[in-house]
Amino acid sequence: MPEEVELHPLSSPVPAQPAIVMRLLELLGGEADLPPDCARVLGLDPALVLWVQTAAAQSGRHRQLPTVEDALRGLSRQGLKSRVLHEALDLLVRRQHPSDRIQTWRQSLRCASLCEALALELSYPQPHEAYLAGLLHNLGPTPPMGWDLDHLLQERDAALADRVEAWRYPTLLPDALRYQHWPLQALRDAASIVQMLWASRSLVEQDGRASEQEIGQMLGIVPARLASLMATAYERAESLLDTYLDGASAISSLQERPLQLLKGLNRFTLLEQLGASLAEHPGGVQDVTRLARHLQEAHGLAAPIYLVPDAPRGRLLGRPLPGMAPPPALSVPVEGSDTAAAMAFQWNRPITAFTINQAGASLLDTQLARMAGLEGVLAIPIGEETPEGVLLTCGYRGQLVNLGEDQDYLVKLGRIVGQHRRKAHGEHAGELSEQQGLLWHLRTRQLAHEINNPLGIVKNYLALLRVKLGGDTVIADELRVIHEELDRIARIVHALVGERPDFPESAEEVNVNALLADLVKVAAAGPMQQKGVRIEQRYESGLAPLRCQPDRLRQLLLNLLLNAMEAVPEQGIVSLETHRVINHRLERQVEILVSNTGPEIAPEVLARLFEAVESTKGQAHAGLGLSIVRSLASDLHASVSCRSQHGVTTFQVLLPMDDGKA
Repeated sequence: MPEEVELHPLSSPVPAQPAIVMRLLELLGGEADLPPDCARVLGLDPALVLWVQTAAAQSGRHRQLPTVEDALRGLSRQGLKSRVLHEALDLLVRRQHPSDRIQTWRQSLRCASLCEALALELSYPQPHEAYLAGLLHNLGPTPPMGWDLDHLLQERDAALADRVEAWRYPTLLPDALRYQHWPLQALRDAASIVQMLWASRSLVEQDGRASEQEIGQMLGIVPARLASLMATAYERAESLLDTYLDGASAISSLQERPLQLLKGLNRFTLLEQLGASLAEHPGGVQDVTRLARHLQEAHGLAAPIYLVPDAPRGRLLGRPLPGMAPPPALSVPVEGSDTAAAMAFQWNRPITAFTINQAGASLLDTQLARMAGLEGVLAIPIGEETPEGVLLTCGYRGQLVNLGEDQDYLVKLGRIVGQHRRKAHGEHAGELSEQQGLLWHLRTRQLAHEINNPLGIVKNYLALLRVKLGGDTVIADELRVIHEELDRIARIVHALVGERPDFPESAEEVNVNALLADLVKVAAAGPMQQKGVRIEQRYESGLAPLRCQPDRLRQLLLNLLLNAMEAVPEQGIVSLETHRVINHRLERQVEILVSNTGPEIAPEVLARLFEAVESTKGQAHAGLGLSIVRSLASDLHASVSCRSQHGVTTFQVLLPMDDGKA
């Protein structure tokens, strides 16, 4: 990794937007690394983008104009935090609040999105350059309305262009900014980036300098297409605000509430203090102790208890924290428990429970709060993605209410501690998988419950439908297939959660030809009919029933059939065949062939076809489904292979006949 460059904050012609500053305070507080969304959020603010790009240019790390994300790489994290902190303090002390620039800011985002869309439409090689042009185009003081407004705008544009030109990249971005208010006729032969920014600014600001038809002629885009690009660009700008700043209404609220900014500064400072405390020590369970002390010193919470999962027993057990009073002997069941600790662990989010009159609190939470002489408990999951434990602490109602309103802050406390522990020592893979296994088991059981409810309803309606249809044997047979498939789903769900199914697991006699015919009814009734695919069935008559586990065989063959129907082109052919064969060891077998016409599978893909790889779908049969097929074949003591040549791909399944019948 290249050495980070430390840079002093640079002045900006206008302040950053309060909503952006607050979001960056939330993202950066306590973080040792650049959060994933940081570049995207910062890239919405013209003033901060100008600072970042200037800082990156001074570092001399880039030969070409970098994206905002690339410009951030290598810059000092502490320098970035200092800049955001500087902007926050500057916003608080300014007499004139920058909320009057909201509309100008929205115009910048729309112009940036439209300019980037035009660049993509015209195959401009650096779309991010167009985005930067649109974002920065009106950065600077707004000139007062006057008789020579064009001259004032051109002066502002020239000052901004000179600032960007000082980056010394081989780019025409400065010229795009410099000439954005020049007459249209002067730009007929200008570079594409100059024309795109002029057009975007004119359309967004609706200054009447040119019609959409004139702009379209300059760019070589028909007006209808230009209107479509505008609409899409405006939607994208609003989508960015919704995604990263919770939408326009939240932005307006934040702009007018300095107390929110003060709160953000306070949270940022607290998170930085915790991060600094963690960085001074090697990690381990002591990190949880530091979080407990942080909650005590910053928020007045007391009586911390750390609980860690005991996966085999499905419980959370109390664990001593170094330097803290030993906890009471606690063993909390996770599944079915309404304690704050169990819910925080299951749902991986902070949980607050108030114990006044035991309203909304479990008996255990009430007991713990009473022991501490306080009015409620707060449970914070510890870990980056999967909770590795829960810190339980107690406080007065007012303290817990204030903290409970700031879920993002509480989540980040637990994540920062988990992140530091992972980096400092690295959790043993077995310990981590044990925690994940407990959560997986609990959540799959909940999922199974949710799946079984609608399955039961569907089966009841099928039974009613069968009665209403009476003696229609064709439809009754199709309903039978649906009913059997629903039963199979229920059995798969039961197996997934480790419950003992209510059906025998021993082998049964299976009519392979009839099973394939049923699968065709299931598979052919879907969207594949729209492709005009023809299914050919050639089954050898007189095949004796095969003794095996029917669900596994059904799943294996259905996977192969669905793969074939997905890979076959329109008007193609899928064929199913069965045969009795004798192999070289004179063993009697049933051969099942599933074939489809269409593109052949490349040899290098064919060689690893049954591995669990990410499916490309362009190679027809690659993906997780075929690794499942191989596993099922192993369970059935069968073999599965594939050949692909002469425009036909064929999967062969060989199943043993253990009764000696031909």
